Amino acid sequence: MGFSDRLRAWLKGESKQRPDSPSTSAASREATSELERFARSRIGVEAFLEPKTTIYSTTVLLVADDGEYLRRPVKDRGQAAALCKDLNIPLYDARKVGYPKRMRDYEQGRAPRRVELSDLPPWPGDDPGGDPDGPPPPPIPPGASDAADPGHEPEDDHGEDERPGG
Repeated sequence: MGFSDRLRAWLKGESKQRPDSPSTSAASREATSELERFARSRIGVEAFLEPKTTIYSTTVLLVADDGEYLRRPVKDRGQAAALCKDLNIPLYDARKVGYPKRMRDYEQGRAPRRVELSDLPPWPGDDPGGDPDGPPPPPIPPGASDAADPGHEPEDDHGEDERPGG
């Protein structure tokens, strides 16, 4: 089928997608395996689907928790969704949610700020002389905070002064 035949078929709306050539399917398998290796070897990986443009095909961008990323082409949204389902990672639409800040920080050479347990304030209710491994205090139900405080007297809900003769 020559160019003019393909053009004529396209103008009539009869054009069909060409089947994947062996080289395309091999490249697709290689890209998929690279994405899988990246996701399995890093922590906190999220996937971002990037739409097809006039220059690039549909791509998946994987971003790890430290901001390191890998971008590879995929066939379509279905292939990206199946890959993310197999890897048990979330898939976001990059057009809607944008890109994470940690990716830009990684590009600029800034290390992510990790929070250590020693950086956190003490657990509420832990007193210096008490048992640090004891259970946390029970939560105070909403609306019961006034009654739970023994030094607090409930306010008069009438709103009027009840003086005699007044």
